[in-house]
Amino acid sequence: MLINFKNNETHTIKSLLDETNLSFEKINRELDILMSKQVIKKDNDKYVLAKGYYVGEVDVKENFAFLLQDGDDIFIPGYSINGAMDRDIVLVKKSRSEASVIEILKRATETLVCVVKKRGKDFYLVPTKEINLPVELREGDFVGGEVVYVKITEYHERFLVGEVESILGFETDPGMEVLKIVYEKGFPYKFNEETLKEADSLSRSISKENRFIDNNYLVTIDGVDAKDLDDAVGLTYKDNKYYLSIHIADVSHYVKEGSLIDKEAYLRGTSAYLADRVIPMLPRRLSNDLCSLNANEDKYAVSLYITLDESGNVLSHDVKETVINVSKRLSYDEVNQFLDGNKSSLTEEEKEMLLKMSELSTLLEEKRHKRGELEFKSIEYTYETDEEYNITKVYVKTQGKGEKIIESFMILANETISEHLTRLDLPTIYRVHERPTLEKLKNLSDELNKIELNVKRPRHFSPKSLQSFFDTIKGHELEGYIHDLVLRSMTKARYDMQNLGHFGLASTFYSHFTAPIRRYPDLFLHRMIKAFLIHPKNLNEQIDHFESIGKEVCLHTSRQERISEDLSREVDKLKIAEYMSTKIGNIYKGVVSGIIKKGFFIRTLDEGIEGMVIFNDMKGHVRFDEYKMTIKLNKRTLKIGSPVKVELTYVDVKKRQITFELLK
Repeated sequence: MLINFKNNETHTIKSLLDETNLSFEKINRELDILMSKQVIKKDNDKYVLAKGYYVGEVDVKENFAFLLQDGDDIFIPGYSINGAMDRDIVLVKKSRSEASVIEILKRATETLVCVVKKRGKDFYLVPTKEINLPVELREGDFVGGEVVYVKITEYHERFLVGEVESILGFETDPGMEVLKIVYEKGFPYKFNEETLKEADSLSRSISKENRFIDNNYLVTIDGVDAKDLDDAVGLTYKDNKYYLSIHIADVSHYVKEGSLIDKEAYLRGTSAYLADRVIPMLPRRLSNDLCSLNANEDKYAVSLYITLDESGNVLSHDVKETVINVSKRLSYDEVNQFLDGNKSSLTEEEKEMLLKMSELSTLLEEKRHKRGELEFKSIEYTYETDEEYNITKVYVKTQGKGEKIIESFMILANETISEHLTRLDLPTIYRVHERPTLEKLKNLSDELNKIELNVKRPRHFSPKSLQSFFDTIKGHELEGYIHDLVLRSMTKARYDMQNLGHFGLASTFYSHFTAPIRRYPDLFLHRMIKAFLIHPKNLNEQIDHFESIGKEVCLHTSRQERISEDLSREVDKLKIAEYMSTKIGNIYKGVVSGIIKKGFFIRTLDEGIEGMVIFNDMKGHVRFDEYKMTIKLNKRTLKIGSPVKVELTYVDVKKRQITFELLK
C-alpha cells in the first residue's frame, strides 16, 4: 500500500479503496501498523508520509543512488542502498546526515537476459544489462555462450539467484542482439502451442448470411512490405457529395473474448514494429491471412459509411457488419507516383477514385488545421536489411499524398465512431491526449526563450496558438529542434474510459477503431460496437460488463504501448549503431541538433543519424553558455542549427552510442 504514497501523495480511505483493490478492513489494519511505526501520519481525514520518509523509484548508479522525486531527487550513498536494484520502488528514511533504503516495496527486475559464461568447469551468468549485483546459477546443463532468459528466485543484499526459464539461442545467432532487447523489455515474443492450434482450427469459409455484401470497388493502400492489412477504402462522388466507405478487418469475429488467442493478444496489447522484424499481436494465421484484407478474397469487415458535403462536412454515417472483396492492393509508392504527376499503370477508374480521395483528404486536413491540429515534424527511420538482419541503408521516412489520404480517412473514422457512441451515452474506450502540465509548459517557455528567434512566441499554449507558432517557423533552421522541444513537453497519449479529449488533434471525440489486427483497444471497441449498435441484446448487462473491465484494459494496453515504443526505439538505436560501426573515419556534413553539459549532438544531413561531440575530447578552450544555448570554441560560436563537418571516430554498439569529432 505504501507504493500509493509516491512523491508525497496524500490519501483518504476512499482513494486507497479505489487505487489498491484492498478491503476496507485490510486498509485500516495496514494504516494502523504504519502509523504505529510512525511511517505514516493522519491529518484530519487524510493520510500522508511522516516527516523524513519518502517513497519512489530508485535510480542506482555504480557507488550511489538517487530516489527520484517530483522535486529534488534524494541522494543515497552506496552502503545505504541495502540491496535495492535500479528502478525498484522503495521506502527511504532521510535523516539530517543522509538517506537510506529501509524497505523494498516493489521489485522492478524480476527477470533478466543473461549470457552463460564458462570459467574452468564452472558456469556463471552475465546479465546483458548493467545491474549492481552478480547473478548466481544453481543448476543447469550448458556448453557456454547460450543466451538465456532467467527468472530471479532469490534477492540477497550482495547477490541474486536465478533460474533459467528458457534458452533463446547463442550469442552468435543472427538477430540475437535484437532478441535480447525484446526479452529485456519483457515483451511477449512467442505464442504458446495451444494458442497456435486454436488459430489453425479457425474456419476460412465466409458466410454472407446476416451481413451486408459490399460489391463496390475497394482498394487497400499500404507499404510494399505490409502483410497485416487492417483497412480498405472506397469512394464515389455524386451530386456534390462524397460517399466514403472505410472497411476495417472484423477481428472480433475470429477472436472471441476469453479465448486463448484473446488472452495472448491482450497480454501483448499491440504489435511491435522493429527495424528488422514485426512481433504481431495475433498469430500470423490471423494477422496475415484470415483477418488481413487481401485483394480478391472475401473477408469479414466492420464498415463505416460516411456521406460528406463538398466542404468535407459529415452529413450522415452508418456502421455495418459486412463481407467485402478488395478489388486492388495499392502501395503508397505507386499512389504517390501517380498523385505527384508521374507515369502510372493504374486503371482510369483507380486514377479517378484516387484523385477524389486526395481532394477529400485535403479538405479534411484543412479542417483539422483550422481547428488547431498539431502537425509535429519528427524524424522516423526506415531501413534496408540483408538476410542476416544487418542494415545496409538508412532512410528518413517521408509522408506522401497516399499516406495523407489514409491518415485523414482513419482519423475521420476514429472521430465518427467515438462521437456516435458518446452522443448515445454509451461507454467507449477513448484515445486521450491531455493538455500539458503547467510545469512542462513553463519548462517549454523557458527553453523557447533561450533561442534567438525573430518570430512571436506563443503566449498561450492551446493547440491553435501552438499551430500558429509552427506556421511562423516553417523553413526556419531551428524548426526541427523546436518541434522536438514542444513534442517533449506534451503528455503521453493513452487509453481511458473517460472522454478527456485529444489535445494534439484538437479533437473532442477520439477513439482507436481502425487497426484491430495490431491494437487491442481497437478490438475491444469493435466488441462494444457490436454489443451496443449492431446486436443490442441485454444492453444493460453489456454496458455493465464493458464498464467493469474497461479501466484495466485501458491501463494495461497503455502500458504495453509504452513498452512497445521503448522497444522499437532501443532496436533503432542498436541497428543504427551497428550500421555506423562500419563507417568509422567517414566525414559527414550535419547540424547541431542539441546541447547538454557533456557535449553537443550532431544530426547528419544525408541520413538524419544523430551522434555526440564530447567537450572533453575537443581541443582548445570550450565555453558552454547554458542560458543562451551556445558553444564558444576559440573564435567559433555554435548554436542549435549551426552547420558543421564531423568525423565519425567511435561507436559503442553495446551502449548504442555514436561519437563524432568536430572538424574545422
